[in-house]
Amino acid sequence: MAAVQSWISVAGIALDLIGFLLLLREWWIAFFHENAVLEHQQRRAWEQSLRHHQTTHASDQLRTHLDTHNRIQDEMVERGARARHIATLKARKRFFVLATVLIVLGSLLQLAGQLPESVVSAVLNAG
Repeated sequence: MAAVQSWISVAGIALDLIGFLLLLREWWIAFFHENAVLEHQQRRAWEQSLRHHQTTHASDQLRTHLDTHNRIQDEMVERGARARHIATLKARKRFFVLATVLIVLGSLLQLAGQLPESVVSAVLNAG
């Protein structure tokens, strides 16, 4: 009986470790996503600065064309950024939920592995 309980504890520790590694993966995704968002914002600010310079020195007809082109380009870029952001949030949620389940299950298995042998025998014999 003690050998079974030891293996239950080992399985609990393994599930805890896997859950923790998944949680680390979720943090990794969050970190790189935040970096990408900051880089995107910096790039957009630079592009807008260039656009402002272009439109201030353009004729009225060209300015109208540039404004329309820039608005379309902005909408496309924002849709792409929003889609990437949503995909990242979904991935983070999956990793987080799975990690939480594994960590809780692993902790419960470790606790079950540490129960006194008499309690385990009573539970198994009752069934």
